Amino acid sequence: MEFTIGNKNYKFGLVKAETKAPLKAKESAIISQLTKEFSDRSRSDIKKWRDAMQAAENPENPRWSLYHDLIENLMTDGHLMAAVQVRKAATLSNRFYIKDRATGKELADKTELLMTEWFYTMVDSLLDSVFKGNTVVELADPVVVKWVLWPRRNIAPQLNRLYFEANGDKFINYTDPAFTKNVLEFRYTSLFGILNDIIPQLIWKRNAQQTWADFSERFGIPLISASTTKSDKKDIDRIEAMLRALGQSAQALLPEGTTITIHDSATKGDPYKIFQEQIKTSNDEVSKRVLGGTMITDSGSSRSQSEVHERTLNEKIAEGDRRSIEFFVNGKLIPLLRLWGFKFTDNEVFVFDRSEELSLTEHWKIVNEAAANYEIDQEWISSRFNIPIKAAKTKPIVETKPNPKAGFSSNFQ
Repeated sequence: MEFTIGNKNYKFGLVKAETKAPLKAKESAIISQLTKEFSDRSRSDIKKWRDAMQAAENPENPRWSLYHDLIENLMTDGHLMAAVQVRKAATLSNRFYIKDRATGKELADKTELLMTEWFYTMVDSLLDSVFKGNTVVELADPVVVKWVLWPRRNIAPQLNRLYFEANGDKFINYTDPAFTKNVLEFRYTSLFGILNDIIPQLIWKRNAQQTWADFSERFGIPLISASTTKSDKKDIDRIEAMLRALGQSAQALLPEGTTITIHDSATKGDPYKIFQEQIKTSNDEVSKRVLGGTMITDSGSSRSQSEVHERTLNEKIAEGDRRSIEFFVNGKLIPLLRLWGFKFTDNEVFVFDRSEELSLTEHWKIVNEAAANYEIDQEWISSRFNIPIKAAKTKPIVETKPNPKAGFSSNFQ
């Protein structure tokens, strides 16, 4: 399948699953045809954020480069990135498998097809949609299953467009049937993603840190002034030299009649409380929006409260992320992989493991008690507890001798 934009031809879906040689980038990947551009790294402020939102929400010609450049700039914040990493890890570290829809049995051979680096990287990129709004990936090489992430600054999700230049006029509609075998999109429920809700907090925090740094530079070292009765130029030059050295050596030999005064302004108005409280408030707002609480990344006063916050993340927030990934993999990714020769069937579905985590000791106790009443598969026990089992141990037969003094019937009780 081929189409033309300007003087360029673009080809998609021409490679069969049994292809032996990898595709050339210029023939397979749209991303290789995008114009490389610089991102805006200038200082962020509220006006810049509002201008970026206005450009992104333009009903006729939405452009997202300003918005995503702003986000990438603000995502250098350490507290935000820690919160993002914790939330994504709640899904990425969760075990998954392919199961038979009818029987519910896990299919290890099919699960193995997704136990790959490319799949883990893809899920990581898909989870970024929660924070940034959407993710579009392209299968650039089906032979080695190489996926590439399209730059969000070039995408207008409202119109399903990818611009070859972020602010240019040439674009493709990636929902065109020509891209069915190569392009997948994952969208979050919010157009902008949840980071848009805390951008003001990130900007105010950065401003507070910058102002605090300026304050420390100005008033961290106290101002020292001198008054003297001397009028001779040599004495004044000597006093001036001593004042300059005083900041380093903390000692000086001054002429008679000279007094010095240290003006300590570093603690006036309690600057620590002013700046630190603003930074702490911003961090709390970031944690609440990303993780649903503040005590997962920050220390708290109560273990029980921190456990509640952790359950909120794992059982509520992260569970929503996991369900979204399941819908995407089953509804879009697996059907596309089937087009390229992956042996998935309609009865096989991707799921995350939601079984309750038990310690090995607790699990062994349950299995041991169940074995008293039920026959349990030896291979499963050997695999689960890493025990080399050869065969079931037979119980010895104990001979019971009759009691000659007791009655005949009592020996059979």
